[in-house]
Amino acid sequence: MSSPHQSVPPAKSSHTTDEGTDTGRPTRPGGLRAASQGRLVAIAAVVLAYLAFVVVGTVQDWSLVLRIGLIVPTAVIVWLLIPRKANTPVPGTHVIAVPRLAYIGVLVLAFCVFFPFVGWPAALWWLLLFPVIAVLWVTRTHTTISATGLELSSLFGKRRHLDWSQVKGISIPKRGYVRARLVDDSEVKLPSVSYDRLRELIEASGGRLPDVFAAAEAAEAERLAREEAEAAERDEAPDTAATDSSATDAEVADAKATSAKATDPAATEDPAKPN
Repeated sequence: MSSPHQSVPPAKSSHTTDEGTDTGRPTRPGGLRAASQGRLVAIAAVVLAYLAFVVVGTVQDWSLVLRIGLIVPTAVIVWLLIPRKANTPVPGTHVIAVPRLAYIGVLVLAFCVFFPFVGWPAALWWLLLFPVIAVLWVTRTHTTISATGLELSSLFGKRRHLDWSQVKGISIPKRGYVRARLVDDSEVKLPSVSYDRLRELIEASGGRLPDVFAAAEAAEAERLAREEAEAAERDEAPDTAATDSSATDAEVADAKATSAKATDPAATEDPAKPN
């Protein structure tokens, strides 16, 4: 994990099952994520029709009660078009989507564009499209993990399915979403799967992707153990050097004494010779 960009090959493990099991938060069909393309077009058409009505009513100076009051039946129609959620979750699936807190940002964006729109509705009506696009981005951007593979959904483009046999590993870029590395060495972006949700992806894969966090922790523990062993060796090295130095000093002293005796005439004189 020290490298900002790496590929991790998937591996089977003992807890990998052939049948899907519930992993993490199960996905449930319903809401805008489960809406078909036709329903999404119908919802967008209803919203745009109401916006056009507001623009025309503002230009023609229609009654404010009429313009604002029509929002209630418009909201009811949109609510009826949204598919209802099923009571039972789909087994063996897990959805990594944009956090629900993103809707707060959508609400703030709607407030920001509403006031310029009120000031000049005939020319700035298109600003109201930005909150609609933001809602579609939140609802449509997600990655679904199941026993059959990965289901990728984004705001633009068709849904794409990746079998586990196509996935060679994962790639972690410096910025942006995590990418799936395929067997042909191409990379596919996994919508909504940022680095902070990588552990969630690994756990939801049911062992089909290795736990790179555990591997990184093991490598870090091994590095610390190696550094501790090297530090212990450095601590023992001065004692050995001191012992060797003492032995060397003794040898040097003996050598000097022997040399002095060899060069001193008095030391070499025969002790039996009378003075």
